[in-house]
Amino acid sequence: MPTPAVTETTLDTTGLEFAALSCGDGDRDALLLHGFPDAPRTFVPLMERLADAGYTCYAPYMRGYGETERPPTEPGNYSPMLLASDVFALTGELDDPEPLVVGHDWGGMAVTTAAVTGGRGLGTCVSMAIPPNFWSQFDDYATQAARSWYMNQFQVPGHGEEIVRANDFALIERLWQLWSPDWNYDEDHLETVKDTFRTGETVEAALRYYRDFFDMFLPRRRAEQEIAGIDVPTLVLAGAHDGCIGADLFEGVTDCFDARADLDIMHNAGHFLHAERPDAVADRILDFVD
Repeated sequence: MPTPAVTETTLDTTGLEFAALSCGDGDRDALLLHGFPDAPRTFVPLMERLADAGYTCYAPYMRGYGETERPPTEPGNYSPMLLASDVFALTGELDDPEPLVVGHDWGGMAVTTAAVTGGRGLGTCVSMAIPPNFWSQFDDYATQAARSWYMNQFQVPGHGEEIVRANDFALIERLWQLWSPDWNYDEDHLETVKDTFRTGETVEAALRYYRDFFDMFLPRRRAEQEIAGIDVPTLVLAGAHDGCIGADLFEGVTDCFDARADLDIMHNAGHFLHAERPDAVADRILDFVD
């Protein structure tokens, strides 16, 4: 059977117009949302596997990335709540009333926030590389502060943008190496990600995610940051060798859910586990959905 073709498309929602990749023409729909520093093409091997299993897959450039519409990079325009609203807007454009929704990194944050706020229009969710209760337990893991050094750098306007762009986006390559130390990624693919960050004010938008996240969570008491009662079936995946978010932060993550939830720490994988081990990730997703 030939590999399903990956094509460029547009998802025109009531809020924003999203540039996207699509793959497959199955009866079920899957929405795949990327993180930082990344772009939708990282999902291509996973999309091809899901397409073979009967899915029509869509992987948009997230709010502000690449050719997707870019709201002004002002406080509040890239908050977790608006990312969740994008999830609902995108799933509303699909034919499947209960689509599979897969999020990695910031995409995972968007998916979880959407599920926390009620999960209407979501079928099964997959959150990769970020636990739902990341911020509420941050202080319990001293090593995580060291892993998250870059987040503090991003809070300084101008400085954050400068270090991302410096030396032809050398920081992106450094983070890929630190976060997925065993991944022998393709240099051409890395260049496509850099091209995304060269487009317009993608850098400014991407850093606004981090600033809005800090603005939302830092002023809150710890009890107000707890995540519980998620009522959407969810598979949580993490890489055992993730240099961005330690696998230990995922302990007890299923306690955040009232619905069916599984956690799988994948060996021989780091932060970009869907690109490092796409077949294993696809098998785990399809097992959970079925």
